[in-house]
Amino acid sequence: MGLLSRATAAVRNVQRHHPDGTVVVVGHDSVNRVLLLFALDLPLSRYWHLQQDPCGVSELFFDNGSFVIGSINQTQHLSGL
Repeated sequence: MGLLSRATAAVRNVQRHHPDGTVVVVGHDSVNRVLLLFALDLPLSRYWHLQQDPCGVSELFFDNGSFVIGSINQTQHLSGL
């Protein structure tokens, strides 16, 4: 089973168990990129087109069967470190 199928299966599992909740998922930059591509309905060939810094925060919302992107790779919380 590839990274895309494992990551999307995990997200679907979270959605199934927490349909109305807020859930924080922490992942490696590779998992984050793949999930963002999936949410944006982009092909895996765009993998390197998404910047993912260490400790970057992306927000994905699930609404009426679709993903809504709130933010991608936010790092302002790291300023001053």
